[in-house]
Amino acid sequence: MRIKLAGGVGEHGRNCFLVQGEHLSFLVDCGKMAGADQPNPHLELEEIHNLSYVFLTHSHADHTGALPWLEEQGFSGTVVTTSETLSQLKQFPRQTVTLNEFVPPDGMTLKWGRSGHCAGSVWYHFQIDGRSLLFSGDYTEQSLIYRVDPIRNIMADLAVLDSAYGHEPRSATEMRQDFLKEAAKFCGLGRPLVLPVPKYGRGLELALLLHRAWPDLTFYGDTHFIGQLAWLQGDRNWSTTSVQNQMSNLTVKSIPEAVPKSGVLFLSNPQLRDPQDERIARLWAQQGGGILTGNVEPETGSFRLLQEGLGIFFRIPVHCTDRERFALEQENFFQQVIPYHCEEHSQSLKWIIV
Repeated sequence: MRIKLAGGVGEHGRNCFLVQGEHLSFLVDCGKMAGADQPNPHLELEEIHNLSYVFLTHSHADHTGALPWLEEQGFSGTVVTTSETLSQLKQFPRQTVTLNEFVPPDGMTLKWGRSGHCAGSVWYHFQIDGRSLLFSGDYTEQSLIYRVDPIRNIMADLAVLDSAYGHEPRSATEMRQDFLKEAAKFCGLGRPLVLPVPKYGRGLELALLLHRAWPDLTFYGDTHFIGQLAWLQGDRNWSTTSVQNQMSNLTVKSIPEAVPKSGVLFLSNPQLRDPQDERIARLWAQQGGGILTGNVEPETGSFRLLQEGLGIFFRIPVHCTDRERFALEQENFFQQVIPYHCEEHSQSLKWIIV
């Protein structure tokens, strides 16, 4: 069996892993590298045409953004993932099946679990051709919102593990404390704060964190973020009951025409690519401040806010650090580990023989 590291190892983005067995070929994720001259995974046409499946770990573009390109290149197989992830995709694939309905082909067994990164996010454990493979997807056991099925006591010949935060020395608690110290300059002093966040994932975690710290804080958001809060308050599978209780009395108002004297605005556009969102974020940041909590891509609205001193970056724990990855390795039995999602961990090999 051969595993091709088609993207995501030694870089942040373009996550894609090709598994070639004796009788079956499939991908785990098919992400895009935003801003790159060649943003798509490193796959040959023959490799694409031979694919039977693409297994998605979650909906974020660095894991799914190249799916339209893959179909343009002739992919005719089936996309497999959770129903939540399918509902979050910008463009629906031609042929899909949910994990709850998926019947593995002869020679494959598959186990999966929730990965704690966002609604619909999962990890995969494949057994095929007498070999065992583990793909963590974007994984954390530290989420305030999302459920995780911890990866424990799994034997795998190869494990591809999230290590996006690399040598980050702080714990999840320390990262959140540092974020709140910065947020206190605005939320604690009655000044406006804008938070560009992904459509799915850390935005709700930030809302909970701020709501706990300042229960009377006023929240504003775009239509999508308001819908995500409504989803959380009714969810029974991806978030915990205790979180739903804590968030039950939280409301989010629509974006006001004028920047208020205080309050937090959530914009479901982490890079602020839309000019209107960038304009709104700039107005709020000029009268208060802005905090970016995810990877900021060059030549985007979020990048310009940072460059102009209108925003500051603070990491939020939605991935693994190296220390957390090492701890995960100790809880399982992995013959070989490939850390991914981080520029700090380069890999000279393109193919891994298992």
